[in-house]
Amino acid sequence: VLFYDLETSMIKGYFWGLWQQNISIDAIVEDWYVICWSAKWLGTDKMLNSSVHDFPKIPYRNNEKEVVTYLWKLVDEADILIAFNGKKFDRKKMNAKFLEYGLPEPSPYKVIDPMLICKSNFALTSNKMDFVAKYVADNEDGKLKTGLQLWLDCMNDKVEALDRMQVYCDEDINVLERVYMAVRHWDKNSPNMALYYDGDEARCNSCGSTDLSPIEGKLTHTNVSTFSLVRCNGCQKILKERVNLVSKDKRKTLMMNV
Repeated sequence: VLFYDLETSMIKGYFWGLWQQNISIDAIVEDWYVICWSAKWLGTDKMLNSSVHDFPKIPYRNNEKEVVTYLWKLVDEADILIAFNGKKFDRKKMNAKFLEYGLPEPSPYKVIDPMLICKSNFALTSNKMDFVAKYVADNEDGKLKTGLQLWLDCMNDKVEALDRMQVYCDEDINVLERVYMAVRHWDKNSPNMALYYDGDEARCNSCGSTDLSPIEGKLTHTNVSTFSLVRCNGCQKILKERVNLVSKDKRKTLMMNV
């Protein structure tokens, strides 16, 4: 399970105004490129990253292929990718660069987007990662503060800015992990984490933990079935037991009445 985040440059171009502009392709002076990325495997502390500044070519944007190729190797290894706004932004931007440099489609993986978990379950004032991070942990800081000038300086090959951008991206991974750990048990569409473990022990499908506790007096019902509930002590997700408490004969009767 890999947390990851991309930082890309802006697009340089010419335009006539600030409002509702339809900018033509001919007006593009320089397309966007990947400045850096950061990543970390779930359950580890080691930060993985790569920046165009890590390589010798100048302008530094000419090192993009090396940066993208390193990311491709990680993605190809992963079973699950986690990124905030990852389905709309990071995954598609990443794939665009894989295509540009002739890299094949990575091995299949699932995508978890904590922003979509927040949007589908909560009426937060903002779904931006900085806001969510502070919302779920009052004693923790959010994202590092940046501004337009940082991106401009990176695009002008200022080494201090490029190094600052990598620090910013690294810290985004730490913030992303905190947010994900806080909201993951609300995810109704999460890949079944229990599939990634050996053995037949009952496991939480949200985090893979075997530390499950019955919820006394609580049952969940469908039209023809009833199940006991358990709570995962690892991530707090509520799960239903495997055993159907309604007998086969009664289920047949119930199905006739559905």
